[in-house]
Amino acid sequence: MSAVGGRAMGVRYAEARDVAAIVDLVRRAQDKLTATGSLQRLTLPSSAAVAAHVAARTVHVLEGGRGIVGSVFVELATARRRPELARWGLDDGDAAAYPLWFLHTLVIDPDAQGRGLGRVLLDGVKRAVARDGPATIVLDCWAGNDTLRAFYADAGFRLHGVFPECRHAVAVFAWGVCDGYPPLSPAR
Repeated sequence: MSAVGGRAMGVRYAEARDVAAIVDLVRRAQDKLTATGSLQRLTLPSSAAVAAHVAARTVHVLEGGRGIVGSVFVELATARRRPELARWGLDDGDAAAYPLWFLHTLVIDPDAQGRGLGRVLLDGVKRAVARDGPATIVLDCWAGNDTLRAFYADAGFRLHGVFPECRHAVAVFAWGVCDGYPPLSPAR
């Protein structure tokens, strides 16, 4: 548990009862991004997709006095699931010496942003991943989102590189559990 603004906050695995709240939270976060002119696009998950992630224990939520105020998906990264790994010069999670986790669709309730909640959620996920030993977490964002890039850097992620996609570029960040890690090729 962490305290933000005097309120107790906790990160936990999502449960079946959280599915509708997560779907709504992602939709509202994307609406805010779109309204501000951001090119950042979240994958808007269906209830069935979120339920599958909940069953697989690949989604975490940040919960406080007002209920769920954040969520994030964290999956084992493999070449089959994440073909972009090769383009980014990252080892496949199946072939790496340590697990490689891909973090995506991190959202904080738009009405609660700017209060340190994203950092609480990221720190909780990092602790959960580190419990099982050495590992790396990788994430990406639209390269033009300077605020998000600064947030990830402040949270301990290092920039691996900026890579072109179809119509834009993505900034790829990594965080490792132990010094000298993660298993990354030199940034391009």
